[in-house]
Amino acid sequence: MARQGYDLQLTRYDEKGWRATFYTSGVEHSPTSATGSAWERAPWHAVQGAAWEALRRAEGNEA
Repeated sequence: MARQGYDLQLTRYDEKGWRATFYTSGVEHSPTSATGSAWERAPWHAVQGAAWEALRRAEGNEA
C-alpha cells in the first residue's frame, strides 16, 4: 500500500482486537482523512480489510 501512496496505522486494543487505518501519504492523519479502516481480531485481517476499503474508495466504488 505504501507504493500506492498510503500510510498505515495499526492499533491493538487489549485482547479485544486490532484496528487498521490507511491514510493518504503526505496528508495530516485525522479520523476524517482516513481512506480505509477495519476492526478485526487478528492484525493481518484488519490490515487486509482496511486495504480493500481504501482501494475500493480510490476507484470510486464506495460501499
